[in-house]
Amino acid sequence: MLDVMMWADIRCPWCWIGLRRLQVAAKEIPGGLRVRHRSFLLEPAGPASPGRLVADIAVSEWGMTAEQWRAKSAAIRAQGRQEGLDIRIDTTAVVDSRPAHRLLHAAADNGVDPTTAWEAAFDAHLRRNVDLADPAALLDLADQIGLPRPAVRSLLAGEDYADAVVADHQAAVSRGIHGVPTIVAGDHTLTGSRSVAELGDFLMTAGSGQ
Repeated sequence: MLDVMMWADIRCPWCWIGLRRLQVAAKEIPGGLRVRHRSFLLEPAGPASPGRLVADIAVSEWGMTAEQWRAKSAAIRAQGRQEGLDIRIDTTAVVDSRPAHRLLHAAADNGVDPTTAWEAAFDAHLRRNVDLADPAALLDLADQIGLPRPAVRSLLAGEDYADAVVADHQAAVSRGIHGVPTIVAGDHTLTGSRSVAELGDFLMTAGSGQ
């Protein structure tokens, strides 16, 4: 079985698309694939404009024109549909993803399948447009993936797993990773939106030890 690490942020639509494509590519890998999900923070200190829609921030803070954003949004939605995903990026709000990442770490430590948990978080944020910085929304997500509410309330009341999230992010930066999705297998690194074929070639090369 081939072990890989995947850095992602639940705010990133390309990360959800990349995870789906990685799962398809993995079917061609002899022995299968074991994915270690690692947290990456697009805004490590939290968003500058929490709660505002991505579509609004794109044209007011990211320097994009309305036409440029429409094209980018259309590409994201089209690529998502190819993988069976309904990504509603125009109505997605920018949120602080650190609490959600802490919950994902807790889920992994409590026996929840990590890919299942990440899929649920992506779906909540990017399809249902849930505010995953809201403790009530995180409790609902915990119910969905099978984490007991008392444990999650305790988690959200403190700082459990905050260091783990930061450590994941810093590990990425120390490897020269500054964008996601990024997949690492041994000495091989692949960053950005990639096709299933590109991911398959990457995994086969990494698995062959070349």
